[in-house]
Amino acid sequence: MQEFEIKLQVPPATRAAIDAALARGGTARRERLRAVYFDTPGGDLARAGMALRVRQEGRRRVQTLKAAGTDVLTRFEHNVALRPGETIDPRRHAGTSGGQRLLQLLTDAAQPLQERYRTDIVRRTRLLRAGRQQLELALDVGQIIAHERRWPVCELEIELVDGSPQAVLDVARRWALRHGLWIDIRSKAERGARLANGEVTGDPVKAPAVRLPGGATVPQAWQSVARASLQHLLANASELAGGQAAGADGAEHLHQLRVGLRRLRAAVRFFRGWDGAPELAPLGAAAADLFARFGAARDCDVIAALLRPVWAEAGLPAASIEQTHGAPPADVLRGAKAQALWLDLLGWACRTPGDGAPFAPPAARRLKRWHRGIVAAIDGFDAMDDAQRHVLRKRIKRLRYAVDIAGSVFPRKAVRRYQEALAHAQEAFGEFNDVCMARELLRGRGDASSLYALGWLAARREALLLSCRGALAALRRTPAFWK
Repeated sequence: MQEFEIKLQVPPATRAAIDAALARGGTARRERLRAVYFDTPGGDLARAGMALRVRQEGRRRVQTLKAAGTDVLTRFEHNVALRPGETIDPRRHAGTSGGQRLLQLLTDAAQPLQERYRTDIVRRTRLLRAGRQQLELALDVGQIIAHERRWPVCELEIELVDGSPQAVLDVARRWALRHGLWIDIRSKAERGARLANGEVTGDPVKAPAVRLPGGATVPQAWQSVARASLQHLLANASELAGGQAAGADGAEHLHQLRVGLRRLRAAVRFFRGWDGAPELAPLGAAAADLFARFGAARDCDVIAALLRPVWAEAGLPAASIEQTHGAPPADVLRGAKAQALWLDLLGWACRTPGDGAPFAPPAARRLKRWHRGIVAAIDGFDAMDDAQRHVLRKRIKRLRYAVDIAGSVFPRKAVRRYQEALAHAQEAFGEFNDVCMARELLRGRGDASSLYALGWLAARREALLLSCRGALAALRRTPAFWK
C-alpha cells in the first residue's frame, strides 16, 4: 500500500523524444486513463492530503485512495477493482490505515461525496530492469478538467516496482539531465483540487518543524533535517518552476525558497565534523550556488516595501528601485544544478540511517560555542562597522536555524524562552540590514524622494542600532537550554 515515485515535468519540445524512448522497450504499452475524483463540497479530503477516485483503465474500473506518506516521494495507495455498475464507496478502503482516516474524516465532515474534477490521460509505460531493481516509467499526456477550466499534463513518472528507492533517484537523474526535465511534487489530485476551486497557485510553504525521536543519533537527525528541507524547498520550487507563481505572486514563494536554502546551509555547518555525520560540504556548496543565482531581486522587493509607506506619508512619489536582472527563477529551478541538488538531498532523505553517535551531546557543544561567539560581540558592538554587523546578523540567523533543528531534544519551555530572545535579535538585525541596503541603493541620488528617504533612513539606523544592542544584551541574559 506504499507507492514510491518521482514526477518530472516534461517540456513540449522533449515530449516526442521521451515517448520514442519509452516505446523502444519490449515491455512498452499505451493506454487511455479517464478518472473522476471525489471530495466533499468543502474539499475536506484535499485539505487532509487525500484523494479518492474511480478510474477507467482499459476495460477495468478501479477505485483508488491515496494519502500523503512519510516523505515527499512516498504515498499511501489502496486499489479496489469494481464490478460493472458499482459506484464510489469509501467503505471499500476500510481496514487500511488510509481508509480508517478517510472514514473518520467523512464522519466528522458530515457532508456527502461529489465529483470535483476529472482527468483524461494517455499513458505510455515501460518496465525498466537493472539488476535486482525494477521500475515503471510512465509518460502521461492529457489534461485535468474542472468545469470549463483545463490544466494540461505532460509529465514522466518513475515508480519503484521492486528494489531500492535509490534506483528511482538514479534513473530520474539520468532522464532529468539528459532531457531537461524538472522535479514537481504536485500531484494531479492537488492540481485538480485547485482547479475545482478556481485557483492555480498554491500558498507559499514555510519550513516545517524538525521533530527528532528520543535518543536520536547523528545520522537519524540528519535524515530528519533532509526530509524537512525537502518539504520546504520542493513545495515552493515546484510552484516557481511550473510557472504558476510568477512576478509579484511568486515573491513569497521565492522568499521561502531562499529561506530554505539558508536553513540547509546552516544545517550543513551545524553537523560538520561530528562523529557519524556524512560528508555534506558538496551539498552546502550547491545550496550556496543556487541561492546566489537568484540575484538581488528579493532585496529590492524588501527595500521597496520598507520605503513605499515613507514616501506616501510625505506625499512624495516613489523613487525607482532597480532590480538586478538575472535569469528568471523558473529557468534557474528547471536547470541541471537545481535538479542535481534536489536529487542529492532526496538521496539522504530516502536512505536508511546507519548506526551513529548520539545527537544531543555534539549539538549542545556547538550551540554553546555559537551562542558564546554572538553574545561576546556586544562588548565591541559600538566599534563595528555595518559590514561587521551584517556578519553578526548572519551568525544569529544560523544559530536560530540550529536551535530549530536541535530544540526538540531539549526541555521545551527553556527552548521556547531562548527562541523568543533569538527571534527578537534576528528581527532587530534584519531590519537594520534592510535600512543599510536601502542607504547603499539610494546613495548619490539627487531627486527629492531619494534625499528624503536617505534622511529618514539615517534616523532609523540610529534607533535600530540601540535595538540591536539591546537584543544582544537580552540574549546574553537568557538562560541556556542545552546545559
